[in-house]
Amino acid sequence: MKKVSVALAVAGLAVTASVAFAGPQAGTGINGSWHDLNSAAGYTGDSLGRTCVFCHTPHNARTTDALVPLWNHADNVLKNLAPYSWVAPTNKTIAINSDPLIGPSRLCMACHDGSTAVDSHGSAGSFPGGNTVMTASYTDALGATAKRYINDLTVTHPIGFQYDEAAAKRNVIGNGQAEIVTSDHGYILGDLPSAAVWNTQNRTGVSAVAETGKKIKDTLYGGFMTCATCHDVHNSVNQGPSANSGHSYNYFLYAKEEGSAICLSCHIK
Repeated sequence: MKKVSVALAVAGLAVTASVAFAGPQAGTGINGSWHDLNSAAGYTGDSLGRTCVFCHTPHNARTTDALVPLWNHADNVLKNLAPYSWVAPTNKTIAINSDPLIGPSRLCMACHDGSTAVDSHGSAGSFPGGNTVMTASYTDALGATAKRYINDLTVTHPIGFQYDEAAAKRNVIGNGQAEIVTSDHGYILGDLPSAAVWNTQNRTGVSAVAETGKKIKDTLYGGFMTCATCHDVHNSVNQGPSANSGHSYNYFLYAKEEGSAICLSCHIK
């Protein structure tokens, strides 16, 4: 009887957790994606075809990183990057953390800083035969050329700031209409409704706008916005319809790029 009770309790917890943190389902995107270095051109794949080993290891993991998710990768080289400089609105400056790469952002930059070898992994931080740095550019589905790496945070969306503080300061300008949703909102699920329905002051009571069960606040790091507030590195559920060098057009986002759903998940425009 005790074993049955425990099993039922565990099952109940699992159901509760799946409802509370519903979002992109696990297993929807690593294999064959840009984050699968076994299939990404230019990088040295794992001899056993392992996908996870480039970032994670069940044993002998690194212990010096902020999140230590059984980390198996070299640290990022570029440490003191200047953050995006912004004022939102006039005379209401939003403070950026002294380390804009706070939380999981530093883990992302362990590949994306354009200086750290993408396929450099293992306890020694090196991979014989690999050590390829992400320096190339690519052409996206719309024909635009962009870098695969980020070595200048001053020209990219700000990170390392308190999300709800920014929302509060943005939402007191003009005629009082809100500009940024609170972190209690989820990401836009599926396709956007018509502009006539969407162009409202806020989403409260707008049944036509479906949201994911995963809230924006679930992806913040101690209240701070990071790379992981927009990007879910393990999933491709919102990948685009076009292909790029054999890979789907995919930025590992919590909402679609079509219709700017990922942007409008936070910004009310």
